[in-house]
Amino acid sequence: MIDVIWIDNLIKVLNYENRLYGQLFTIAEGKTNRIINNEIEDLQAAVGKEQRLFSELNKLRDAREQIIGQISLKIGKASSEVTVNDIIKELPENQAKRLSDVRDKLKATVDKLKVKNDLNQKLLQNALDYVDFSLNLLTEPAPQTPQYGRKGYEEGRKARVVFDIKS
Repeated sequence: MIDVIWIDNLIKVLNYENRLYGQLFTIAEGKTNRIINNEIEDLQAAVGKEQRLFSELNKLRDAREQIIGQISLKIGKASSEVTVNDIIKELPENQAKRLSDVRDKLKATVDKLKVKNDLNQKLLQNALDYVDFSLNLLTEPAPQTPQYGRKGYEEGRKARVVFDIKS
């Protein structure tokens, strides 16, 4: 039997992770507008906020792994093999429902964040492609249009051109 305290701690950690991923989603939404409006300084500030949240998420991941390690001892599996579904199967109905609800909320939040981050990545790539295109236009020499003399020769060349100058 799994100790109730471990399940409660796991649910708390997953809830807190869900909150942090929700904050990351809010930042990602703001980043979309900043990318579109070319607000580079504000975009950098948003990235700084994300880094702080990632630091907190890493701490939570470590805590979650410790809790799952304790639960895995009770289940009799290696902690690397234990999933939330495995834990849910071992729990009474009320605890299983609570853990299942938290898992579903976290999954939905992470899925929304992934979609938003994919959009932001595409927007950034488009912006980089545009900058690259603009730089190429500015740095490449302008194409020279050929200058033709009165006899139909391109100036600077001695060979005759294909079209007839008399018509």
